[in-house]
Amino acid sequence: MKKLALFCLFISFLFCYLEWPPDNRYFVYEIAYELLFQKSGKADAFSHPLVILPFLGQLLALIAIFLPNPKRWMAITAIALMGTLVLMLLIVGALGLNWKILVAVVPFVGAAVWCLRLFKKS
Repeated sequence: MKKLALFCLFISFLFCYLEWPPDNRYFVYEIAYELLFQKSGKADAFSHPLVILPFLGQLLALIAIFLPNPKRWMAITAIALMGTLVLMLLIVGALGLNWKILVAVVPFVGAAVWCLRLFKKS
Protein backbone atom coordinates (compact mmCIF):
# COMPACT_ATOMS: atom_id res chain seq x y z
CA MET A 1 0.00 0.00 0.00
CA LYS A 2 2.92 2.35 0.73
CA LYS A 3 4.38 1.82 -2.72
CA LEU A 4 1.02 2.61 -4.32
CA ALA A 5 0.76 5.81 -2.28
CA LEU A 6 4.29 6.84 -3.31
CA PHE A 7 3.49 6.07 -6.94
CA CYS A 8 0.33 8.20 -6.75
CA LEU A 9 2.38 10.98 -5.19
CA PHE A 10 4.93 10.78 -8.00
CA ILE A 11 2.31 10.75 -10.77
CA SER A 12 0.19 13.50 -9.22
CA PHE A 13 3.27 15.72 -9.04
CA LEU A 14 3.87 15.27 -12.77
CA PHE A 15 0.36 16.55 -13.51
CA CYS A 16 0.69 19.81 -11.58
CA TYR A 17 -0.11 22.69 -13.90
CA LEU A 18 1.91 25.86 -14.48
CA GLU A 19 0.71 28.93 -16.33
CA TRP A 20 2.31 32.33 -16.80
CA PRO A 21 1.96 35.18 -19.27
CA PRO A 22 2.13 35.48 -22.22
CA ASP A 23 0.44 32.21 -23.20
CA ASN A 24 2.76 29.75 -21.45
CA ARG A 25 0.98 26.65 -20.18
CA TYR A 26 2.75 23.48 -19.12
CA PHE A 27 2.36 20.46 -16.91
CA VAL A 28 5.37 19.47 -14.82
CA TYR A 29 5.93 16.36 -16.97
CA GLU A 30 6.25 18.55 -20.08
CA ILE A 31 8.85 20.77 -18.46
CA ALA A 32 10.72 17.74 -17.09
CA TYR A 33 10.81 16.20 -20.56
CA GLU A 34 12.19 19.41 -22.06
CA LEU A 35 14.84 19.77 -19.36
CA LEU A 36 15.97 16.16 -19.58
CA PHE A 37 15.77 15.37 -23.29
CA GLN A 38 15.91 18.56 -25.35
CA LYS A 39 19.38 19.51 -26.50
CA SER A 40 19.36 23.20 -25.81
CA GLY A 41 21.04 25.53 -23.35
CA LYS A 42 18.82 24.59 -20.41
CA ALA A 43 21.56 23.19 -18.20
CA ASP A 44 21.50 26.37 -16.14
CA ALA A 45 17.87 25.68 -15.23
CA PHE A 46 18.97 22.76 -13.03
CA SER A 47 20.77 25.14 -10.72
CA HIS A 48 17.53 26.88 -9.71
CA PRO A 49 16.15 25.69 -6.32
CA LEU A 50 12.59 25.38 -7.67
CA VAL A 51 13.91 22.91 -10.25
CA ILE A 52 16.57 20.91 -8.42
CA LEU A 53 14.67 20.34 -5.15
CA PRO A 54 11.54 18.83 -6.75
CA PHE A 55 13.76 16.81 -9.11
CA LEU A 56 15.62 15.35 -6.12
CA GLY A 57 12.26 14.66 -4.48
CA GLN A 58 11.12 12.77 -7.57
CA LEU A 59 14.31 10.70 -7.57
CA LEU A 60 13.89 9.92 -3.89
CA ALA A 61 10.26 8.89 -4.43
CA LEU A 62 11.27 6.61 -7.31
CA ILE A 63 14.00 5.01 -5.22
CA ALA A 64 11.52 4.47 -2.38
CA ILE A 65 9.00 2.90 -4.78
CA PHE A 66 11.51 0.30 -5.90
CA LEU A 67 12.78 -0.58 -2.43
CA PRO A 68 11.32 -3.74 -0.87
CA ASN A 69 10.36 -1.79 2.26
CA PRO A 70 10.24 1.99 1.69
CA LYS A 71 11.72 4.05 4.51
CA ARG A 72 9.65 6.67 6.29
CA TRP A 73 12.31 9.37 6.02
CA MET A 74 12.49 8.88 2.26
CA ALA A 75 8.76 9.44 1.83
CA ILE A 76 8.67 12.49 4.07
CA THR A 77 11.72 14.02 2.41
CA ALA A 78 10.32 13.36 -1.08
CA ILE A 79 7.04 15.02 -0.09
CA ALA A 80 8.90 18.02 1.33
CA LEU A 81 11.15 18.43 -1.71
CA MET A 82 8.38 18.09 -4.29
CA GLY A 83 6.15 20.15 -2.04
CA THR A 84 8.39 23.20 -2.51
CA LEU A 85 7.18 23.60 -6.08
CA VAL A 86 3.63 22.56 -5.25
CA LEU A 87 3.44 25.10 -2.44
CA MET A 88 4.70 27.80 -4.80
CA LEU A 89 2.05 26.80 -7.34
CA LEU A 90 -0.61 26.85 -4.64
CA ILE A 91 0.39 30.38 -3.63
CA VAL A 92 0.52 31.58 -7.24
CA GLY A 93 -2.82 29.98 -8.03
CA ALA A 94 -4.48 31.47 -4.95
CA LEU A 95 -3.05 34.97 -5.43
CA GLY A 96 -3.82 35.00 -9.14
CA LEU A 97 -7.22 33.33 -8.68
CA ASN A 98 -6.22 30.73 -11.25
CA TRP A 99 -8.54 27.79 -10.69
CA LYS A 100 -6.66 25.52 -13.12
CA ILE A 101 -3.49 25.68 -11.04
CA LEU A 102 -5.42 25.23 -7.79
CA VAL A 103 -7.32 22.18 -9.09
CA ALA A 104 -4.14 20.58 -10.46
CA VAL A 105 -2.47 20.81 -7.03
CA VAL A 106 -5.28 18.98 -5.19
CA PRO A 107 -4.27 15.42 -6.24
CA PHE A 108 -0.71 15.96 -5.01
CA VAL A 109 -1.94 17.26 -1.67
CA GLY A 110 -4.28 14.27 -1.34
CA ALA A 111 -1.52 11.81 -2.21
CA ALA A 112 0.86 13.53 0.23
CA VAL A 113 -1.69 13.28 3.06
CA TRP A 114 -2.29 9.61 2.20
CA CYS A 115 1.47 8.90 2.22
CA LEU A 116 1.97 10.68 5.52
CA ARG A 117 -0.88 8.73 7.14
CA LEU A 118 0.43 5.39 5.87
CA PHE A 119 3.97 6.07 6.99
CA LYS A 120 2.82 7.45 10.34
CA LYS A 121 1.11 4.14 11.15
CA SER A 122 4.27 2.14 10.64
